[in-house]
Amino acid sequence: MKLKVGWIQYANVYPIFYVLEKEGLLTEDIHLVKGVPSQLNWALRNDLIDLSPSSSVEYLLNQEIYDYVDGICISSKEYVQSVLFFTDYDLKALDGKKILLTAESATSHFLLRIILEKFLGLKPEYDISAAPWTGQSFLLIGDDALKYRKILNNKKIYDLANLWYKHTGLPFVFALWIVRKEITAPDSELYGVYTKFKEKLLYAKDKWIEYAHEMLKDYYLKKFMTEEEILFYWKKNMDYNLTEMHKKSLTLFSSYINSLK
Repeated sequence: MKLKVGWIQYANVYPIFYVLEKEGLLTEDIHLVKGVPSQLNWALRNDLIDLSPSSSVEYLLNQEIYDYVDGICISSKEYVQSVLFFTDYDLKALDGKKILLTAESATSHFLLRIILEKFLGLKPEYDISAAPWTGQSFLLIGDDALKYRKILNNKKIYDLANLWYKHTGLPFVFALWIVRKEITAPDSELYGVYTKFKEKLLYAKDKWIEYAHEMLKDYYLKKFMTEEEILFYWKKNMDYNLTEMHKKSLTLFSSYINSLK
């Protein structure tokens, strides 16, 4: 049997997968499944994959079926640059306005709602869109956010990690490495493969910095970002450590999610 692992092909998790591939850590007992966060959330929930870097909200809303790999996450403190809200308006003028949301995300949908509704007391309208950038106000994540922040000079751009940090003083955890509970059970057929892969993930988290400049070679984001901008994104915006402070942020995020229901 193979451990089915979700593979998000966004820049924010690229360093981890780069090390896993570069050092031959993706052995024959691991099968990668590509997808955007919302797709991998669905695949995890429906037992089509076993483990994935996946939206933190997916874990928080379904803790009865999931564990997570402790010590690693995808987070950011003061700025993330790749979860961005674009708008023609000041934030306080968004009451009653329509906001288009990317179909690729889950966590950022809740985060935007918490910022606008709980922190600012607004009540916008939301709609999922395959082309959110056609709206006056819209949310983008991942590489789309990195791209459009460079080309849309006529929009106000708000970094959601920064807004969360301003209101809470905490880093924001966008994704965890989520694993189905039956895989983490010691009597699972894949338990041994899982425990070894977990060690590889934690190794890659600490090792990727040594490959930072090498990773830039022919990396497609260079089409619209400079090498310095990409390195800054990886080194300064991304935080792969899951500390007690990150867990405190997750608990607070969970309480806000519940208050939205």
